[in-house]
Amino acid sequence: MKKISLIFSLPLALVHHLSAAGLFLYEPTPYLSEEDSPFIDGIRAGTIYLEDFEDQALNTPFVTAPDNLGYFGTTVRARNPLSQISKGIDGDDGVIDGIVNLGDSWTTISFAGNTISQFKRFDFLPDDLGRLPTFVGIVATSPSDLDLDVDAGVRNAAGDNLFSGGEFDPLEWFTEEGSLRGDASTHRFIGFYAEEGIATFLINNVSQVDHLQYGYAIPEPSSALLTLIALPLLARRKRENQNL
Repeated sequence: MKKISLIFSLPLALVHHLSAAGLFLYEPTPYLSEEDSPFIDGIRAGTIYLEDFEDQALNTPFVTAPDNLGYFGTTVRARNPLSQISKGIDGDDGVIDGIVNLGDSWTTISFAGNTISQFKRFDFLPDDLGRLPTFVGIVATSPSDLDLDVDAGVRNAAGDNLFSGGEFDPLEWFTEEGSLRGDASTHRFIGFYAEEGIATFLINNVSQVDHLQYGYAIPEPSSALLTLIALPLLARRKRENQNL
């Protein structure tokens, strides 16, 4: 679990509006450190929890991982468990240098045969105010099978699927020639916003994940900051129009 610093920054990730009202999908985006999170302003403001597993446990508030679905969750460090090499977030060791096996990540172990399970699930509990998180995301650091889609979805408190069609081709994440499974360049953040609250987050066809993030709000950028960002864009558009 990582401590939160209070610094302001504008989230730059794009979201895709789904057909259901108040539901958004954060498309897979590259992720080297928490600075790449579309939830970073909420993490800094303390309205979004970040579980980075660096204390070798899932112990941020109001979240559990079920152990009655044929598998159980555990952290990975070095070559443990089952001789796995940790494929964690590049920046968790303090340096963005492509080394991903010095920190911790999260995996699941199947009870049948004591093998790695491709299924990951996190269940969320209401907080002290009775709220379920409206923002949930995670970083897929190692797909299980590159020939199959990585699937992600969320459910509400009644167990109904809010969205279950997140099917992403992991081969599209291998943008650098010679990239291997687990390379920092292949790590992708996938997230959701659901206005009614998220009780369950599922992701399949991944052997390891990291940086689970969930919470209730992301602060709006100030109008002054929006102006500073908009001015260069307007100037560039004006130059482009003059060249037509």
